[in-house]
Amino acid sequence: MNEMSKPERKLSRRAFLFASGGVAFAVALAACAPPASAPAASGGAAEPAAAAPAPATEAEEISFLVRADIRNAYAADAAAAAWAEQFPDRKLILDEPAAGTAVNTKVQAAQAAGDLIWDGYAVIAVPWDTAAWIKQGLIQPLDEFIAASSIPGASDVVAGIIPTVLESTKAEGKQYAIPGNVGSVALGWYNEFLDEAEVDRPLLTWDDVRIAAEKVHALHPEINAFDRPSTPLTDLVGMIWGASDTPYADTGLIDWSGEASLASIEWMQGMVKDGLMPAVSAGFGTWLQKGTAIMSSYDVHGTLAQQTFGDGAADTGINMRRVADEPRSGAPFWLNGCVVLDKANNPQGMTDFFLWWFSPQNKANGKQIADVAAKPAYQYTYDEFIVGVPKHAWQLEGIDLVRNSVPFQANLTWGIETGIVKTWLEKALDPANDLGAAEAMDSALKEIDIEVKDMLG
Repeated sequence: MNEMSKPERKLSRRAFLFASGGVAFAVALAACAPPASAPAASGGAAEPAAAAPAPATEAEEISFLVRADIRNAYAADAAAAAWAEQFPDRKLILDEPAAGTAVNTKVQAAQAAGDLIWDGYAVIAVPWDTAAWIKQGLIQPLDEFIAASSIPGASDVVAGIIPTVLESTKAEGKQYAIPGNVGSVALGWYNEFLDEAEVDRPLLTWDDVRIAAEKVHALHPEINAFDRPSTPLTDLVGMIWGASDTPYADTGLIDWSGEASLASIEWMQGMVKDGLMPAVSAGFGTWLQKGTAIMSSYDVHGTLAQQTFGDGAADTGINMRRVADEPRSGAPFWLNGCVVLDKANNPQGMTDFFLWWFSPQNKANGKQIADVAAKPAYQYTYDEFIVGVPKHAWQLEGIDLVRNSVPFQANLTWGIETGIVKTWLEKALDPANDLGAAEAMDSALKEIDIEVKDMLG
């Protein structure tokens, strides 16, 4: 099912919209959560670009397109100033896409016209966007540029990436991204609700969450005892990962009809039936207004709640699991990845900047990501800026789980799968439909099969 092995097949406009646009999450989560992907241009995919140009000379300028939230979260302007001081003959130009710009469409058009002005972009959601951006001819592998880099500490960067995170930057054995930070599915809770209900922490298992939700609901029926902001990523996918050693089926799709998935749906159906969670998520905004007590979400929701209500108001745990001492596949996780654009004028210079930006020598950026973006991708950043810092303890626990988790596959079906499963999962969670978990997922898989065949043309 991994279509990266079949580059001759056309990626239709509809398929690209599913593949890259199916992960549109809350902008409020900034760099810590998966970003919305821009829609593809009409008329199907462009032909893959020609072989990468030879590495540029050091004197050539570097043009870097960086998303506004990443520009702030990663302190890109400060980094550009430090780069200019250290490398005065290698001019770095920062640019920012206008609000609402479909970056992939704009890049593709510029490539076709031969007037691409940018060398790289930050960020794409890795690995969800990777296959589609490769198929569209938008990005190129970095291996030769990493190997050729003369930036001090360049060789330490890839070696320092958390191994499962590094695996997620690759497709067909080639590295396509330099990661900035990592997001993953995790539990979070408001301490005042759990204190009042005399609930022990941390919450870890399905049973822990169910019991805690019952206690909170008995005291506060006016709020959501439990919720999740993004179906199916932060509920069903997270639960599959925490309940199965093999989250993917032999088809290459997520194992939506497997025992772990069906048990997860039945658990959620019971939560909805008993008024412990809404059938359709109340959303991240409700969490930030303290309208939800416990949530399975992007793993920064505890930190964001603390920013609103003060230190100690909320905590972040890890992805919930079925059995306490069995993490199974761990937690679903994703990366914010910096990429070099295909047909770039200065791919070597862009790669060099990325390697410098995230190198262990760049202390300012390491601390910035630890403090602001959260969950760095590099072991040396944890060792220097996170270990021993109480407010960052959740990041250590979270990355330890990521280190032992099953990565997502870089394929073209993620958006198709989750878009269809979302619809059928919501139908199954609505008590009025009287729809069983197995029936819902069988229906979802039939639709997925049709969409995948349509994508393959």
